[in-house]
Amino acid sequence: GTTVVGETIRYPKGPAHVTAAIVTLAPGGRTIMHKHGVPLFAYILEGELTVNYGKHGTRTYHQGQSLMEAMNVAHFGINNGSQPVRLLAVYMGSKRAKDVIPVK
Repeated sequence: GTTVVGETIRYPKGPAHVTAAIVTLAPGGRTIMHKHGVPLFAYILEGELTVNYGKHGTRTYHQGQSLMEAMNVAHFGINNGSQPVRLLAVYMGSKRAKDVIPVK
């Protein structure tokens, strides 16, 4: 019922729209700072991903772990390892909501 930082999972209003993607992050790679407009289930297929949640701390996820990602807390991921990180991302939203929202 909650994300990794304790937020209550809330689904956006509108027609359901579920998408999935395999995200790859090269060694030393970093995502942009972002939030999510929809619940995101992630499963680490390979490697190790460290996510910085600002005042909520930093967490490292390893191959075989799954999580419900933060939605309204800005965060970024970084691959500090020597091999690519691959994760399955399943966005459970609506046609009117954005999966990823860049934060400046």
